[in-house]
Amino acid sequence: MFKKAWRLGQRMCRPGTSRLFRCLAVADVDLDAGTATALSPLTPYASPAEGVHALVWLHGVPVAELTVDGDPEGVLARLPELAARAAHDAVEMHQVQHRDSARWLLQDRSPCLAEKQWRSRAGTSTLTVAVCTRDRPTDLARCLHSLRNQTVDVEVLVVDNDPGGDGARLVVEEHPGVRYVREPRRGTAWARNRALVEASTTLIAFVDDDVQAHPRWAEALLMTFDAHPEAGAVTGLVAPAELSTPAQVVFEAAGGFGRGYRQRRLRSESQDPRESAKAVYHIGAMGTGANMAFRRERLLAAGGFDPALGPGTPTAGGEDHEALCRLLTTGALIVYEPAAVVRHRHRRTMAELRKQRRADGTGSASMLIGASRKLGSAHHRQWRILAAQWFVKSAAWTVAASLVRPAARPPSLTVANLAGWTFALASDPYRRAVVQVRRQAREHPDEPLLAPLP
Repeated sequence: MFKKAWRLGQRMCRPGTSRLFRCLAVADVDLDAGTATALSPLTPYASPAEGVHALVWLHGVPVAELTVDGDPEGVLARLPELAARAAHDAVEMHQVQHRDSARWLLQDRSPCLAEKQWRSRAGTSTLTVAVCTRDRPTDLARCLHSLRNQTVDVEVLVVDNDPGGDGARLVVEEHPGVRYVREPRRGTAWARNRALVEASTTLIAFVDDDVQAHPRWAEALLMTFDAHPEAGAVTGLVAPAELSTPAQVVFEAAGGFGRGYRQRRLRSESQDPRESAKAVYHIGAMGTGANMAFRRERLLAAGGFDPALGPGTPTAGGEDHEALCRLLTTGALIVYEPAAVVRHRHRRTMAELRKQRRADGTGSASMLIGASRKLGSAHHRQWRILAAQWFVKSAAWTVAASLVRPAARPPSLTVANLAGWTFALASDPYRRAVVQVRRQAREHPDEPLLAPLP
């Protein structure tokens, strides 16, 4: 455990030290073209950038990441060569995995027959992209701009969740073809469920309003569903859009939202509560709600998202993973596909990051202890056992990381996360959230419900 904790954040440390970079430029490296392209920061640098953090691409697929110390302008010039050397093992692994699989050779300059056939089937959109937002028009505008530049046709739906003004509606009016719906019941899960009702396509993807999708993001999702007919959900890679503040570097050093550069598949061996709980234990390795897609009918059949979980409720989070876990209990396959890339604007201040880490703890505990009640007593019992195991392991790991690598895992973030867990274990905020959603349903009787309320 302590060796793993020591390695934590090493990629974000100045060479030969345990000090994290304060700020980094962010770039893409295309090994095929031999080019490096810097991304414009969304936030002014808190201090001059001390290096470059790069996502390394081969054949249109991310295969590795690399952080290089030095003046960004000078680093960019030699980054392709450095990336080719540093990512050698990852490149070899990618070539071995995909040498017989034409579907991953996505360059327009040499499309293969399989890709041409797939593109011809994608003439009519089968994917709705839902962006659930609340009072963040600047982020929303960037997100919608990225969705306009996809390589395949998608329907885009903006769900404005209990807004405090008309900012989102005005942004949508500047993007022809984007549909706008207002959801008056506050809560991210309400907004996600509204998107499920409003969509009519076979597949639905959810992205947060503070992400920007890579041009081939939707294409990668569609191809993954096409390759795995039994998949109920597909998640993708979430890379940083900027590392302009120390808090953003800290978050990425601690792991961020990234889940690696190899495809992962997760499925319960049976629908027995003990077996499904084993699969649920690994759900954190399968991605995040900022970048996930579902077979719409399968998620509807499972009841959609639990409105008593997530931002806007006392539970503060967990609605994304709970939906994935519920699909696991039905026998569905979940696939993590790193080729489906979005860039996320991480929290800019340590105060925001502490709030996020507390919400993560509260949401995870509420999902396992509160929301599992609706699955029946057998599943509820197994999920409660899982919550205890998860809490003990999480506490041991994060405390060890804070002791060994306090720069990458500040003790204040560990305390915030454990405080969220402890709060949920002690006070069961899920019960209060249930009271809230029932009141909201009474206040808005004409709004749609996907399933009986918890």
